[in-house]
Amino acid sequence: MLLWYDYCLHKKALINSLEFINSWLQLRYRHDDIPGFVVAIAHQGEIIFNEAYGFADLEKKTELTTQHLFRIESHSKTFTATAIMHMAENGKLRIDDYVVNYLPWLKEHKDKKWQKVTIRQLMSHGAGVIRDGKQNDYWQLEGSFPDKDSFKNEILDSDLVLDNNVKLKYSNYGYTLLGFVIEAVSGKSYNNIVGEKIIQPLKLTNTYPEYSRILDSRLVTGYSRIEYDKKRLPITQINTYSMSPATGFCSTAEDLCKYFSAHMVGSKKLLDDESKKEMQRVQWHANTPYQFHNEDYGLGLEIEYFTERRVIGHGGGFPGQSTKSLFDPKDKIVVIVLTNCIDGPAGWIAKSIYSIIDYFQQNTPTTKPKHDLKKLEGRYMNLWSVTNIVVTGDKVVSTYPNTWDTLYKPQRLEYIDDTTFKVVESDSFYSEGELVRFNIKNGKVESLDYTGATMWPEEVWLQKQQNRKIVG
Repeated sequence: MLLWYDYCLHKKALINSLEFINSWLQLRYRHDDIPGFVVAIAHQGEIIFNEAYGFADLEKKTELTTQHLFRIESHSKTFTATAIMHMAENGKLRIDDYVVNYLPWLKEHKDKKWQKVTIRQLMSHGAGVIRDGKQNDYWQLEGSFPDKDSFKNEILDSDLVLDNNVKLKYSNYGYTLLGFVIEAVSGKSYNNIVGEKIIQPLKLTNTYPEYSRILDSRLVTGYSRIEYDKKRLPITQINTYSMSPATGFCSTAEDLCKYFSAHMVGSKKLLDDESKKEMQRVQWHANTPYQFHNEDYGLGLEIEYFTERRVIGHGGGFPGQSTKSLFDPKDKIVVIVLTNCIDGPAGWIAKSIYSIIDYFQQNTPTTKPKHDLKKLEGRYMNLWSVTNIVVTGDKVVSTYPNTWDTLYKPQRLEYIDDTTFKVVESDSFYSEGELVRFNIKNGKVESLDYTGATMWPEEVWLQKQQNRKIVG
């Protein structure tokens, strides 16, 4: 359900953005082939939005709820790094110590470069460790994830593939080793430590360090990409064994909102502020294959830059699930997106949500508008297009909601009179300079003449199609 928060950076703007986000996500679920996804948003530690869309299990037609559990994959690394920082705060270790000081068996390694690998280098993916082992078909369900003995043997058989302390090279095996360090220092199991130091203090009642069968009734079913028969295949739940510190966790979007809110400097939760700042400080710049994607890595946390924002968090990919969590330490907004398919656009959704919030914060007026145009706002459809008319005070724009970047370069409509507007900013291939006319009856928009093409309110269009065959 939608939860309204009474105190925010700009109350009216934030509420309007949440209404738009919910309507947009409902549309995108209907039009995109995603089994299901959950979106939660928090501001200043309070959850202001928590919605589920679609199905937790397509075969059983189980509707997805906000209480369903997801495998949150590499989010696990943030918990592991947090546990290490907690130990550092309490004098149990130093993050610039050599790993072999805590794992003496590593001294036996034939590759002597291992002697100089530090805890910090493992936390920042700067140690040059092999990513997933020499044989990692466990990721595609061909065999099991390694247990502790198998993992230890694999590490001893694997030289560093890059020199340490040179560049970012992501490694699940590196974070698995950090789990070994935590157990060696504490004398307790990894699961017990993260439970005692993170999960219980924050009351994350729906967060688990590892999968077990008792969670089956609450876990979503994960799905493959769309195969050649245009179907997704359900994927069996699996245990990650020794690799839990890198990829084993299960949680909900609501719990992740609480968790990443606690990572905010000044929250007085989880760690002291100096530890948080160190985790959020850039350790390495990421070389990514994606144009316009600017990313760095801290200690267990990804740092990304888009629009005017610097956001921190982590993503995750697991057989059948894709997730993304981001928080903006400046305005204290957390966005969590959990999807239950291997190619789910979790990152796209999260970033688009920030862009929607930005749009409403930048364009919602603080003074009374000259014209009452709110009745024009809504979604309109015809055979070719789906359009959203967005009204913020006296500013009216037209957007394409059926994309994952819905407010990117909207068409701006200039006021002529209460029912007539001119397109004054538009894509060069569309209709700049032409007119948009709203046909209003009894105070409601009955239809829309959009530069010569008739469009209807969403509910009217959908009703028309139920009793109509589209013919030439």
